[in-house]
Amino acid sequence: MKRTVSKKPAIIVLTGASGAGKTTLVLKLSDLALPGVVGINCDRVKLESNDSEDPNDRQAAILQYWLSEIQRPEKKIDLAVLDTQIRPHRALEVLSQEGIIDSEVVLVDCERDKRNERLRNERQQSELATRDMDCWAAYLRGQADALGLKIIDTSEDSIQASLERLMRIVAELRNRRQAGLEK
Repeated sequence: MKRTVSKKPAIIVLTGASGAGKTTLVLKLSDLALPGVVGINCDRVKLESNDSEDPNDRQAAILQYWLSEIQRPEKKIDLAVLDTQIRPHRALEVLSQEGIIDSEVVLVDCERDKRNERLRNERQQSELATRDMDCWAAYLRGQADALGLKIIDTSEDSIQASLERLMRIVAELRNRRQAGLEK
């Protein structure tokens, strides 16, 4: 018996603290130019907001914006990998609200010292190497563990090894989607 297949693209939401390696992975994935696969840095959109707006709602709005953009038929996107800083439970809620069946939320994580070194040296953004960012990273790791999410830890892996881990997740999601099409 065939299941109803969603015409919507499959979605992988990468979340993680600044300096963990999300953007690097999305850029390297984009360099591969895989047919039907797109990587998007969600920070590239600036939505109107006010000072009283809850940052969680803002991240959800940014994710909703990109989901609506990639679902436009003329885009012909089969799978999108989105680089975000959204709370994992909010990403799952938004994906569900948008009716995205084939999806994964994946934490890109890194040891604190390595992440802060990247922020200070490679990225020249020492203002982000703070206790608040350390707490944010710990919170995201706790949520990922509690929700049983996949984690790509970039602490010791080369960029290529981390990209290969992401590519396995892409392949798994594509295979699950294809298996659903064949049932």
